[in-house]
Amino acid sequence: MSKLVRLAIAFVLLTAFLPSCRPAAALAVGQAAPEFSLPDVDGQTHTLAQYRGKVVVLEWINPGCPFSHRTAEEGVMTSTLSRHPGVVWLGINSTARNRADYRAPAAFKKYDAQYGITYPVLYDTAGTVGRAYGATTTPHMFVIDEQGKLVYEGAIDDDPSGSQPKAKRTNYVDLALAAHAAGKSADPAVTKSWGCSVKY
Repeated sequence: MSKLVRLAIAFVLLTAFLPSCRPAAALAVGQAAPEFSLPDVDGQTHTLAQYRGKVVVLEWINPGCPFSHRTAEEGVMTSTLSRHPGVVWLGINSTARNRADYRAPAAFKKYDAQYGITYPVLYDTAGTVGRAYGATTTPHMFVIDEQGKLVYEGAIDDDPSGSQPKAKRTNYVDLALAAHAAGKSADPAVTKSWGCSVKY
């Protein structure tokens, strides 16, 4: 057995017993969304409980991810929010502090201003909330109803590459919010999220 093969086997065995940093399995639609308490870029604390009685959209965000950045540049999230007055939209940044993509609050505030992001962006640098929700990509979307239950989870739309005009894309979050406002279930209620991996 060559030295290279032995090293490869040792690496596989070692990593097999390391604690997993993967998020938990995604929540099931209809389940209670995990509570959280996180600071925004200004240091103000936001909790899920404080928004009980309102529909809440969570967007996993990372300016260093080309997919997440494109949605900001195109105004996908802000335009979706504008069509649904009364909905609470929260960005969640689960990028760990030791990651190259990490941006300090002051830098994130400049990014928000540049792309017209007026909704709060919360810091989850320990990744606790991201893992609790099973967030795997940036972006990864979750829609929570007035009672705190999940009604949609997955992608923002059906165009990962951004190659289609916005008018031709199927915006799943838009559909979920419209369906909920009409007293109906989201259809689809679950889609496969796309984007960069969350940098836990």
